[in-house]
Amino acid sequence: MTNKRIISLPIVLATLLLPWIANAELPGICDTAASPTSAPDAVNDTTGQRLIVEERASWNLAIKRNAAAYRALHAPDFFTVDATGVVDRADSEASAMDSNVRFDQCKLSGFDVHFVAEAAALVTYHVKAAGLDHGKAFQLDSYVSSLWMKRDGKWLNVFYQATPVPGQ
Repeated sequence: MTNKRIISLPIVLATLLLPWIANAELPGICDTAASPTSAPDAVNDTTGQRLIVEERASWNLAIKRNAAAYRALHAPDFFTVDATGVVDRADSEASAMDSNVRFDQCKLSGFDVHFVAEAAALVTYHVKAAGLDHGKAFQLDSYVSSLWMKRDGKWLNVFYQATPVPGQ
C-alpha cells in the first residue's frame, strides 16, 4: 500500500498564484518567485512550501508598497528585531512601506523551514539586496529568521529578524 499525500485545493492555489500576484507589477526587482535549488526534507512538506511562497510574497508586497496585502500576512502581535531593538507591528509595517526606499536588486535564497511545533514554523533564508534609502545607496546581505504560526486556521507571520552576514 502506498502512502499518498492529499493536497487541498486552497494550498495548491496559494502556492501557484501567490508568487504571480506578488510579482505582477515589479518583475525582476526581487527574484522572489524562484524556487530553491535544493530543498531540505522539511521544505518538501506542502505547508513548508506555502510558507516559503508567502515569505517571498511579503518582500514583493513591501517593495510594491501594497500595504493591505503586506499587513494581511502579519499576526496582530507581529514584531521585528533590528539594530535599534524590538519594533512593534505598526512601526515595522510603516518602515516597510517607506516610499523613500527603493530596491534595485533583491535575491532571496537558501530557504529552510523548521517546524518547531505543530502550528509554528521558523523560515530561514539569505537575502542580498541593494538600492536607495532616502537618496543614499545601501546594500543588504543578511540571514533572515521569520516565525509563522497557524492561528484560527491561517498561517501568519509573528516575528521577523535579519542578521547581517559577518563582515558586512
